[in-house]
Amino acid sequence: MHTSIDMPAVSPVRRARRLLGRSASGLVLMALIAGGCANSSTIGPPISPDTQLASASFDSSELRSIGYTRGWQAYPIVTQRQGVELAKAYEDVVLLLEGGSTLSCIDSVDGDIRWHIQLDTPVTPFLGIERSANLIYVNSSSELYIIDALSGELRARQRLPLVVTTGPTLYGSQLLFGCADGQIYSFVPTQGEAGIKLWGNQLNHPVKMDAVMVDGVAAFVSTEGDVLFIDPARGAPVMRAGNGARFNALFDGPGAMPVAAPGMLLVPSEDQSLWAFTPADSRNLWRVQTQGPITGKPAVYGDHVFIDLPEYGFSAVNLGTGEISWSLKDVSGELVAIRDGLLVVFDADEQVLTQIDDATGDVFGSVPVGGVSRVETAGFEDSPIYLITDRGLVSRFNPDA
Repeated sequence: MHTSIDMPAVSPVRRARRLLGRSASGLVLMALIAGGCANSSTIGPPISPDTQLASASFDSSELRSIGYTRGWQAYPIVTQRQGVELAKAYEDVVLLLEGGSTLSCIDSVDGDIRWHIQLDTPVTPFLGIERSANLIYVNSSSELYIIDALSGELRARQRLPLVVTTGPTLYGSQLLFGCADGQIYSFVPTQGEAGIKLWGNQLNHPVKMDAVMVDGVAAFVSTEGDVLFIDPARGAPVMRAGNGARFNALFDGPGAMPVAAPGMLLVPSEDQSLWAFTPADSRNLWRVQTQGPITGKPAVYGDHVFIDLPEYGFSAVNLGTGEISWSLKDVSGELVAIRDGLLVVFDADEQVLTQIDDATGDVFGSVPVGGVSRVETAGFEDSPIYLITDRGLVSRFNPDA
């Protein structure tokens, strides 16, 4: 597979324009409209930078109490009546895809908008973003868009061999997908108008969660609880949880995105349990039962997985035993970062960041972050964090020296 930025374009290419500050975003979009890439009835006018700024209602100085100082703010294009659909942070850039199909690339150093590109019509739902070196992969249910990370040029637009219901999971040169009929497959983008379907396999129920890589093995979980570990090089099953006697390893589907820990897959489930599975055994390693569906995304740090559990609140679960080491009934949210050895937990409902000791569960402080809908980071531990509002305001905060 050719993955260099010399991949020839197979559809009309739009040279992305670099924006020079927040006031330029509207002008650049109008230039695109005038240039024939789209018309105003298709993409609509952008949200103004002032509106984006007003979408946040927090005091940046208060984040110093949890170890962060504000760096810059960025104003990527978000069309009116739309919001942020996908966001992903890397060491050099932050990628943001809004509901009007515009993908923006923000320089992580100074917050300048390196480029932006409208991928398709605003009605097109996109499912995921992946990146391999200087190529960015974005997929809808039926197509894969390949974008040059340096210039923002569309290098290729390839039709997927099967309609998918997940985003891409990168393994080497392969992108792994799941489908509504339970099929899973590997797709290799190539030069030209079509990529290659390398292998396929089957679960008994729809797959809507992205595949998770567990020590080089791909794990898929279906909407009804099938758990299948696949050798991504060959597409051959490594292990089916339940070993065929009970193909459904869970009693219901996942309530949030599963995550990997060393040697294991952690699945929060609608069946009111947090499960741990391993590719080496058809039986689960352990199970934490609760009184309600688990919809919080787990995050692994050290020898614990941290997750918001019904009736327990935000909790630390020992990876080796499945025992709850501590829990905080009054704290909810997702672990998004580690700052100076302390957990940083984001509660999207209450719009607050809380700092917690990972060993004891002691709360060191909390900061309101009004308007923030998601927090992204490239490095997790002692790295910058990006607070993002639905209207597209992106605020970078740097760890204090």
